[in-house]
Amino acid sequence: MAHDKRASVSKDIVAKPERLIDLVIYQEKSIVSRTLIDKKVGTVTLFAFDEGQGLSEHTTPFDALVYLLDGEVEITISGKGYRVK
Repeated sequence: MAHDKRASVSKDIVAKPERLIDLVIYQEKSIVSRTLIDKKVGTVTLFAFDEGQGLSEHTTPFDALVYLLDGEVEITISGKGYRVK
């Protein structure tokens, strides 16, 4: 992991520009999630995964967007695997 940040760090993200990478908080052997937008029409959530961590397969009522900020990951979309760097 290129950025070593701890879960105790907290930042408000109201009415100012932010770099997504600066909002990432890594925690050893964990997945850390941070909801950036939570509306009736969908949510935007930032995830930080430690090596070897992942989400279980699931469905959502909204489209999903995956944007990799750091590292490398294998993702599966509609049963098809993709390696993203």
